Amino acid sequence: MGKLFGASLKMLYRDGQALFFALAFPVIFAVIFGLFDFGKPPTLKLEIVGPPSPVHRAVEAGLRSVSNIKIHEGLTFSAARRSLFNGDITAVIMVPAVSSGGGGTSALDVYYNASNGQTNGAAQQAIERVVDGLDLRLSGVSAPPLSLDQREITGHSSKYYDFLLPGLVGLGVMTFSITALAVAISRFREQRILKRILATPLPPRRFVTAQVLARLVLAIVQAGLILAIGVLLFHAHVYGNLVWVLLLVALGNLVFLNIGFLIAGRASGPDAAQGIAQAITLPMMFLSGVFFPTDTLPTTLQKVVHFLPLTPLLDALRKVVNDGRSITATGHQVLLLAAWGMVTFILAARTFRFADA
Repeated sequence: MGKLFGASLKMLYRDGQALFFALAFPVIFAVIFGLFDFGKPPTLKLEIVGPPSPVHRAVEAGLRSVSNIKIHEGLTFSAARRSLFNGDITAVIMVPAVSSGGGGTSALDVYYNASNGQTNGAAQQAIERVVDGLDLRLSGVSAPPLSLDQREITGHSSKYYDFLLPGLVGLGVMTFSITALAVAISRFREQRILKRILATPLPPRRFVTAQVLARLVLAIVQAGLILAIGVLLFHAHVYGNLVWVLLLVALGNLVFLNIGFLIAGRASGPDAAQGIAQAITLPMMFLSGVFFPTDTLPTTLQKVVHFLPLTPLLDALRKVVNDGRSITATGHQVLLLAAWGMVTFILAARTFRFADA
């Protein structure tokens, strides 16, 4: 069995497509997403219009002090509105013709593009903060009676890449286990390797076991590589026990390998196997929460994707990696994965036959 396992590892090493799906594919995702700073606030482009005045200068100075705001000036109100309509700027601020010492109140008109809901919220907060401070100064309040003393408590990081990293681990396990195995076994059938194995004293189950063990080892190496890239290159955080992470990876790997054998048992060739595998993996890639939380999906769809095999794997990985919890806290997800493992194993055992080669 040891020699057969070693031979299976060598076959994987020599299979460029399998290595791509196991190592290069998830690593590319980990590096590309790591290069983006998703925690950086959006740049807000504001146009200030209105006659020069102390209020105009005070508003401009206050907004320029905000790091993610860029101030544009020089357009007429009509030209600024056209730029706002075209999406070139975030908001237009119309400063009234008043002096800093004038009595009464004046309206500072702010215009937004209704289609930019996310940036509008950020711009509104920044403008309100600046105007509130300016109101106090114009009212003669140099020392407000109430101040805000903000203090931070160090906790688990919640940046987007920390959320994404377990998703990339699960994505890598799924694509490698399903696509690479289905294509490889279909190629073995096309090359009559499976039929030749039947003609030898080697029990077919040992060949299958060796293939599974070899891919299990590579899946664990793959997960470790993705986590290492995230932690060392992009300063991601892994709060949980790495052993629990690898155990979950192994469990997910077995489920997806069963699906790979199931596809290989039904596909007519490597190309058909790859097409079927992509039809299965692509929806799960986008619906199971690899890149975004599943609670952003419509309510009905959330209930459906909850039962996809990738979803409980990602939920369990995030509980361990992001929350630092033990594998015992992932009991519900582990049970779902185990159920998927049993069902897919039974289906694969009934559909996959060496004698069909």
